Order: sequence, then C-alpha cells, then structure tokens
Amino acid sequence: MTETLTLILVITFFVILLGPLLFKKIEENIEVFFLIIGLLVSLLTGVLTLELLIEAFEAPIIIHGIPIGIFQVVIITGLFFEKFKFRFEKFFEKVKSPYLIFSSLVFLLGLFSSVISAIVGSVILAEISKFLGLPKEKKNTLMVLAALSIGVGASLTPLGEPLSTIAIIKLSGEPYNAGFFFLFEMLWDYVIPITIVCSLLAYFLSRNLNWGEKEKIVEKNYKLPIIRGIKIYIFIFALILIGESYKPLVEIYFEHLQPEILYILGLSSAALDNATLTAAIISPELEYFQIKSFLISLLISGGLLIPGNVPNIIIAFSHNITFKQWAKAAIPIIFPIFIAAGIILFFFKI
Repeated sequence: MTETLTLILVITFFVILLGPLLFKKIEENIEVFFLIIGLLVSLLTGVLTLELLIEAFEAPIIIHGIPIGIFQVVIITGLFFEKFKFRFEKFFEKVKSPYLIFSSLVFLLGLFSSVISAIVGSVILAEISKFLGLPKEKKNTLMVLAALSIGVGASLTPLGEPLSTIAIIKLSGEPYNAGFFFLFEMLWDYVIPITIVCSLLAYFLSRNLNWGEKEKIVEKNYKLPIIRGIKIYIFIFALILIGESYKPLVEIYFEHLQPEILYILGLSSAALDNATLTAAIISPELEYFQIKSFLISLLISGGLLIPGNVPNIIIAFSHNITFKQWAKAAIPIIFPIFIAAGIILFFFKI
C-alpha cells in the first residue's frame, strides 16, 4: 500500500467521524453521506469491483445464503407493528412498571440475541420501546444501553452476528479448532457482565423518570417502515464498501501489534465495520489472549457511534437518533466500560 493511499484512508476516517458532527445536513442524510464516501474511497483505493458491488448489494438482504436480511426483517417487523400499533398501545398502557420491562428486555435480548440474531433482537426492542413511552430526557441513553447489550451479547455464538460468524470460520482449523461454543467459552466472562451492567443502568437511570409520554398518531403510516428499511439498506451497502477499502491498511498495520495496542486500535470499530476488522485481523497465528482482547475491544467500541454495529443502526434509524445525539449519549457510558474492561484484561489478566 502506497503512502498516498494510506493518507487517503486516514483522511477519510476523520471525515467519517467529523462530517456528521460538524454539518447538520450530513447528519440528517447520513446514509447518503456514507454511500458517497463508500463509493469514493473504494474507487480511490482500487477495491471497487463488480464482485464487491454484488457483495454490498446482497449484504442487507441475504444472511448465510438465506434471503432474509436486515432489510426484510426491518420492513416486515415494522409493518407488523404498524398494522397492530393501536392494539400494542392499548396493551402497554396497562403496564405499571415500564422501566422494569425495558431493563429486562435489555438483559434478555442481549443474551438471546446470540440465538435469535442481533437483527431480530434489535428490531424487537426498537419497536416495543416505542409503546413503552421512553422518558425523553434519557431516551437516547437507554437506546444506547440496549444496543450495546445486544451487540455484545450476539457475539456468543456464530448465529448472532457477522463478527462471530467470521471469527469462528477463521479459527476453525489448528490450533484452535473453533466450534459453535468457542466464542462463548472465550468471551462469556465479559459479555454477560456487560449485559447485566447495561440492564442495571437502564433500570436505575429511568425508574424515577416520567414514562408513558407517547406521541399519539391518529393514522397508521405504512410508508415509515419502508423508508426506514431503504435508509438502512443504503447504510449497510455503504459500510461494506468502506470496510473493504480499509482491509489492506488494517492487515498491514494492525496484524502484528501487541494486545494492548490492538485493544486501543479496536476503537476504530466505532466508525468501521467490526466484521471487516475481524476478517482482516483474526487468524490462527494470533495468540488466544490477542484474539480475546481484540474481540472485546471491537464489541465494546462498536457501541460508540451509529456505524459501529447492526443494533446501533436499527435502533438509531427506528428512533430518529442522529449521529451527534448517539455519540453524546454513548461516549460517557461506553468509554468507561471500555477502560474498565481494559484494566481487567491487562492488569488482572482475566
């Protein structure tokens, strides 16, 4: 990789981070912004091929060869909840402790997302939370906690999310012979405590707030789930292009670093696709501790910004949370978790 291409990728990274924060028009049309960046950077780095375009086209609509992806799940589930929205509203009006329901969902969907997938878990939480009447002053924070719990929890099995699927495939041979429960055995001691922390924070931050303030919508609007699905499709399409563009850079500069440095550089997954970083870095040549620390870094850092993982994207688009709003809510919560996990990893060697 030439110095020019490296410079282009470094500049692009900062444009991705700062563009939505500095310019409101970009923030309001973030999926279009990412699409333009994805097309430009993949063209400039020479990775824009027909095969990549097909991969990007298929990524939002096909998972493991099955034609049911994030695009269809978001639209179908959204239409279902839209059709029966008044029944759901009537049902949830009877709930006396919505904060308890919500915090329980944060924990349960966090754990079971490794079985039902991060996509399904995120859509369920995003839709149900609309009927609970989230307190406005903590809505974004609660959504961040939910997304982090699901994003981290989904890593425990290869069914949960692309990161875990790729990691298992890459480590399936010697010396690890990774099977279905390999990542569960490697990561459970961090993943389960994080889902518990997210649930407890959601409970204590919201139990004394005013729940139930919902916007009353007179008519059903079936266009909203479709528009949301299209926006998410464009966003995922763009992330595939961006992620592929950064693969050579990651493979050259990340692969041979010490675990502590890898852990810090895992913060880049806040803006880049963590599945791409997993595909580029994780290999049988890495030591067990290198793999564990890097994956933990990716999982936690992925919650910092909307592009970081699938739950962020689904929940942010479903609740109209902007890039800046997400960062403002996520950084004060997730960064301390990142620091705490790093201390436990490198000082206590757990």
